[in-house]
Amino acid sequence: MTFRHPSSFFDLEWSFNSLELASPSSTRTLRSNGSTEVPPRSAQAIFNEIVHKIPTIREFTELVFESIPPEQGSLICRSLSESSVFESSNARANFNSFTGTLWIRVMPTQLHDVHHRWFMLAARRWTKQGQTNDAEDYLMDFGVGTTFDAFTGQYTHSSKEPDLFLRPATYCLPSIVVESGWSESWPRLHDDKNLWFYGSPTVNVVILLKWSKLARNRCKGKVEVWTRNPAGGLTMYEKPIFPQPVPAPAPGTDVIQFTKLDLFGQQMVAGQDPNMALPLDLSVLRDFARQRMLFMGLTPA
Repeated sequence: MTFRHPSSFFDLEWSFNSLELASPSSTRTLRSNGSTEVPPRSAQAIFNEIVHKIPTIREFTELVFESIPPEQGSLICRSLSESSVFESSNARANFNSFTGTLWIRVMPTQLHDVHHRWFMLAARRWTKQGQTNDAEDYLMDFGVGTTFDAFTGQYTHSSKEPDLFLRPATYCLPSIVVESGWSESWPRLHDDKNLWFYGSPTVNVVILLKWSKLARNRCKGKVEVWTRNPAGGLTMYEKPIFPQPVPAPAPGTDVIQFTKLDLFGQQMVAGQDPNMALPLDLSVLRDFARQRMLFMGLTPA
């Protein structure tokens, strides 16, 4: 199949007569699966479905498409990034070329983005407490929802918009990544964790925030911290968010952390200790999450 340049998609954004739309569903995830009995859908058809569906969405939804060829997934993501419909919705597009999964997150919940405030406060504390200096603060870059597509190897043609990233300002790709999701998206979070580590040489830490809704509008959560190990594999440790641990952890231990070397890599500021830990206080995350849960009608588990 021959695909046209992404700009050719825009004359299709409002041509809806031939679209196959996902049927209404009470679940958050709407899937469009390939079948051996049905010819694969074109990139244009999938693009059209997405830009038609997005304006109708009124609550958090993830549109998921499986078995997408690498070049086709890349083309769809590039086209969406130039679509006025997509841009105005603040949706996020992600494509994992190794798994063939394209997923679009629309209207993230209050809890999805609570870590933004958490990281901003932590960075201010690092400066105030002398853990980072002016030169490091100037070098430190962070962002949310930025599109990254310079992946290599089996992840070539992937496209990712992380929930938060940190990097030295001179790096193209992140060094620290945060991804957040509800239980329905956990398999994709882990697939994308692998994308970051094995598709990029610069990512040293991936933090996964996992949230689950329980009966009676309760919510539990945990954080997984993934790092590279000397053997070339990955190492993980996890800590609870909710339910809050009982008894309370000893002072200074209820944190996750990464080092300056993890963050700055080869751009370490001269004279600084590469092994100095930069902590993130989990008690602060709990306070911020409780406030967001109130807006959503949820209570901590």
